[in-house]
Amino acid sequence: MILNKSNKEDKTMLKKANINWTAKQLSKMVDNGTARFDSSVQRGYVWDNDRKSLLIHSMIEGYPIPAFFAAKERINDKESIYQFLDGKQRSNAINQFLNDSFKLSNIPDVTTEIGEEIDINNLTFSELPEEIQDRIKDYSLTIYYFDEITDEEINSMFFRLNNGKALTSIELTRVKAKSIEAIKRIGQHELFKSALTEKAINKYTNEDITIKAWAVLYTENPSFETKVIRPVMEQADITEQQEEEINQIFTRIKDTYEAILNNIKFDEKQRNKIAKRVITRTHMLSIVPITLQSIKDNIIVEQFANWCCHFFNGKKSATISEKYNDNASQGSARDYAVKARLEEVEKSYRQYFNK
Repeated sequence: MILNKSNKEDKTMLKKANINWTAKQLSKMVDNGTARFDSSVQRGYVWDNDRKSLLIHSMIEGYPIPAFFAAKERINDKESIYQFLDGKQRSNAINQFLNDSFKLSNIPDVTTEIGEEIDINNLTFSELPEEIQDRIKDYSLTIYYFDEITDEEINSMFFRLNNGKALTSIELTRVKAKSIEAIKRIGQHELFKSALTEKAINKYTNEDITIKAWAVLYTENPSFETKVIRPVMEQADITEQQEEEINQIFTRIKDTYEAILNNIKFDEKQRNKIAKRVITRTHMLSIVPITLQSIKDNIIVEQFANWCCHFFNGKKSATISEKYNDNASQGSARDYAVKARLEEVEKSYRQYFNK
């Protein structure tokens, strides 16, 4: 039922309605792409197996599950897509379990229709008794959806649904970014599987690095401060050429990281320390421009890795440059600190290669 007020207030009121789907129906819509969770406000998948299992147990035993919230996007008169604003973790757990993607763990026994208590731990969906399967598939879920909802209203809705928990700096930045799709594509680069933990990726650290890599390449006096970079990204139009260049840079950094780990000039402990420094966020961003320059200079990966081993071989701090190290600590996001690090990196690179 759509809620309305007076005609005077219609323009500012959210158009809300609700519908009930079974768990099986929701899972099917996730599989065919009509239920989506790629809104820029959505966080990554963070539930562990025990938490997903407890949700399934609640469905079997008939416990209530909170309503889901989505923005309805009409494709045509007959088809719509539901872009979920809340319920990503629950939907993922339901979809994964119905597709036999995990086994239940650490949940109490469940009661059958005849009153028998049975242990269903370590079972997938298809291994459950048919009666239990039907309870899960037929569980009714309430979906509230909103027609013609704006990005600003989506952000406000997300804030309210999360009990006033504000979006993080990177979440707010990516929500407002004009080129969010390009940022998301670059953020899938293989480099981040080596450089970041799954938890960091779920917090969009990969996209934060992507945004700052673009800024350090294509803006004057780049700053990593949120108050500076957010309005820049609201207007930034990442071109295909820029996307290709950033991907080339990330590929070379990944290859360099692997080359350092295989550099027999250093013992294993030293190799690991230098390699880790190269893929640490601040240092990785500091070598982004010179990495692109090394490609243009036809410097092979092994030679570039040797320079990295030279520069990032500081005994007490990350690098052999005292000025760089001073500007890589407190206040490292400010424009003057970013500039100082970039200058020291370029100076070392040109001296090393006599350019």
